[in-house]
Amino acid sequence: MNDESQSLVSRCDATTCRFNDDMNCTAGQIEVSMSGQTAQCLTFSPTEGMSDTQSVSADNH
Repeated sequence: MNDESQSLVSRCDATTCRFNDDMNCTAGQIEVSMSGQTAQCLTFSPTEGMSDTQSVSADNH
């Protein structure tokens, strides 16, 4: 039995991301990197008509 701990995105503030549904992330999995002391979601994908250069942050617990 594999006992890996999992992290969940508790809230997504990237309202222009196609995976954001009412502040909930609907992506099957995400990749996050650090930029200074800020987490950045590398899975961010803009909704139609939006630029992919939007600032993105995620809270995780």
